[in-house]
Amino acid sequence: MTAKDLILNSIPVLHPAMYVSDALLRMEEAKLSFLPVTDGDIYLGTICEKSLHDFVDVQQPIGTDYLSFPFVRDESHIFDALSQITQLSIDMLPVISFDNRYLGAIGRESLLKQLSVVCNTNQQGAVILLEMYPEDYSLSELSRLVEDNNFKVVNLLTYPYENTGMLRVNLKIDREDATPLLRSLERFNYKVVCCFQQQGFIDETLRQRLDELMYYLEM
Repeated sequence: MTAKDLILNSIPVLHPAMYVSDALLRMEEAKLSFLPVTDGDIYLGTICEKSLHDFVDVQQPIGTDYLSFPFVRDESHIFDALSQITQLSIDMLPVISFDNRYLGAIGRESLLKQLSVVCNTNQQGAVILLEMYPEDYSLSELSRLVEDNNFKVVNLLTYPYENTGMLRVNLKIDREDATPLLRSLERFNYKVVCCFQQQGFIDETLRQRLDELMYYLEM
């Protein structure tokens, strides 16, 4: 999914000759704190609500002095748009072509909804959180373990865990009961941090303690 697939026609644009008062009204109506400023189809930049409030006279044009220049190219991946919006803390992101024509804008809320689709968050299935050294990560080995237990990988995301320098892997499979796969992962010395299943959160350390308790109770 690319940035052009996420464009919302409902996001208004401003013109540098527009009065500050009118720009603030547009923002209020759109329920956004940032709006793009264009001259025809030429993208000039983005202005924020805070900058508009810094004007002494709300009946003067917004001009171009207070503009920032966030944007994403139309063929960029959805992850590039997400990176820009989160890093810049903005609620909309202009989309421009490679010849710098303004094509529209992406709203933060709609981006999150589409990201949910891309990540298959609505599909049923258990999510297993693993932790390992980066050099030990092997997509092919994880896929083999999943498929050997008759599961399918629905989604897999990795990220560095800053506290330890370890790599964390979010593995989502196509069924809720992940018990056979959890056993295989442990057998191959994978560190399972936790597992989210339909019945809720399962902490593997807690599971082991409960198993030990049941063992001694049965003796």
